[in-house]
Amino acid sequence: MSKFNGGEVCVELVLELRKLAEQGADVPELVELVLQRLELNDRNGALPTILYFRTAFDLSLREALPLREWVGNRDRSEIDSLLIPAMQRKSWRQAREALPT
Repeated sequence: MSKFNGGEVCVELVLELRKLAEQGADVPELVELVLQRLELNDRNGALPTILYFRTAFDLSLREALPLREWVGNRDRSEIDSLLIPAMQRKSWRQAREALPT
């Protein structure tokens, strides 16, 4: 049974994703963290991973969709060209104050 409780986002995990990204963690490391924490795998982890990345890094659905390819078959071509530049924007860092700690 997954810990992805009906689509509810765990604020602590969002904050940890942000912290690790600020420290230079690569996308595959962040994806693995989400999958492990939520007790998911490649078959059922794409949608929750996209949700967490969108929440943590203020990504549009279009920007986050390359995660499907990584979670499903470990293809990082779109991660490098689309997702990483979107994550490097500063807007998600400003949103940190909006989350309760």
